[in-house]
Amino acid sequence: MESNRGAEDPLAALAAADDARQRLTTGLRLPVGFYPALAGGVAVQVGAAAYGIAAQTVTGVAVALAGAAVFLGVAAFLLHRFSRTNGVRVDGLASQVVLVAGARASLAYLGALAVGIVAAFQSVWWLVAVASVAAGIGCALGARHWWRAYRHDPAAHEGGASPRTLGLLAVAACLGCAVLLVLG
Repeated sequence: MESNRGAEDPLAALAAADDARQRLTTGLRLPVGFYPALAGGVAVQVGAAAYGIAAQTVTGVAVALAGAAVFLGVAAFLLHRFSRTNGVRVDGLASQVVLVAGARASLAYLGALAVGIVAAFQSVWWLVAVASVAAGIGCALGARHWWRAYRHDPAAHEGGASPRTLGLLAVAACLGCAVLLVLG
């Protein structure tokens, strides 16, 4: 009998741990204004990057870097507020949501950035603004999709993007910028 009881305790402990994880996950809340702040940060970054790449001047580079700094500041602020609100960190939140590594958010971001850059080269500034807003909204919607999926099945969505994936995305972004600078 002792061996049966010992075998049940680990299973019960695992079941209790799964229940606790599910309760924690369903209790997590995004800070108020998370999606609009994310959308705004992305929109500023995309608009600044489009202008900076098209300008091809020192001022343009400074504007592009300032846009990146705004986005990184918003991202850090959102992650800090999430941790403070919930008392925990979620591994996938930074890469999938804030760093736009989710598939849907990445497609929205890259597509809008490409449109914004082409529009900036043509000095069609209203289209740059529309593309920037579209990038922000697309990233916020991608973040919302990931958040819902994470809350439904945290084990499947808890991990962030691998360093290899993030590295490939960074290389693709750098190559894209280099091509645009050479062709522009």
